[in-house]
Amino acid sequence: MRAVIRRRRWSCSAQPMELNYPSFMAIFDGKDFPRAKNFSRVVTNVGNKKSIYRAVLEVPSGMRIAVEPNTLKFTKRHQKQYFRLSLEIESNAPNTTYGYLKWVDQYNHIVSSPVVAMNH
Repeated sequence: MRAVIRRRRWSCSAQPMELNYPSFMAIFDGKDFPRAKNFSRVVTNVGNKKSIYRAVLEVPSGMRIAVEPNTLKFTKRHQKQYFRLSLEIESNAPNTTYGYLKWVDQYNHIVSSPVVAMNH
């Protein structure tokens, strides 16, 4: 673990679904209503210092995704920005539904994150 995270100390107290991963996954059971989940993420600009990324969503039928804010404006490298993703699936959605959040900047760089909902 030390070699991967480059730290001597770490804590695994966060819930697995709440980690700051680039992917989003929600698992719903028959008791969940509405079938909705909110995620918060922090991203760091590793590209051009003045970059503006816009959210582009690929959403299949039976799924709704919203991102707030839908534009991230960076003014320097290594600057951090926060955003929230809201996910909701309909009760009759397939057992597994896949969507995507893509951040696209003015230079056409794309950062893609899968959005997965499992309906059990």
